Amino acid sequence: MFRIQSIVAALIVVASMTTANAQTSDTQKFTVTVPSSIAIIAPDNVNLIHDESENDQSFLPQSWIVKGNSSAGVTATFATAAAFTHTNTPSEKRDVALGLAVGSSIGGATWTVAQSSDQTDYVNNDEVATVQVSSDGFGTANMDLSVTFITDGFGTFLAGDYETIVTGTITSN
Repeated sequence: MFRIQSIVAALIVVASMTTANAQTSDTQKFTVTVPSSIAIIAPDNVNLIHDESENDQSFLPQSWIVKGNSSAGVTATFATAAAFTHTNTPSEKRDVALGLAVGSSIGGATWTVAQSSDQTDYVNNDEVATVQVSSDGFGTANMDLSVTFITDGFGTFLAGDYETIVTGTITSN
């Protein structure tokens, strides 16, 4: 009887093994969702001491980072809100000139400077200087922003600190 039970059990095991479907391969998909992202990053604040010459005073070009992963690209605008203004006597001003150039870039975008230079004219109530760059696709670029203090004759303006603020703004195209 034991032998018959063993044979029956063995047949059940063999039958189970032959009727089982073993899977020999399968797949799994991995997906990364990249959110839309644009950014503009300013360098640290800078100071300059006037050399007391008749020459305009230019800061070294400042490298701003502009990036966006939109397939349509981005537009970055750099603008002053006011001319150089004396920090203690706000009625004392000097004009500011801006210049913009593409320093370096990575990614699929082509960068085009639409407005490469502009200057304020505070005497005629124009205290906004604006420069602009745009891209036609995704990428990151270093924008070289030049800022110049227009002297117009040393000794014709009050001693002290003059400041201007440049604001960079980025939008998707």
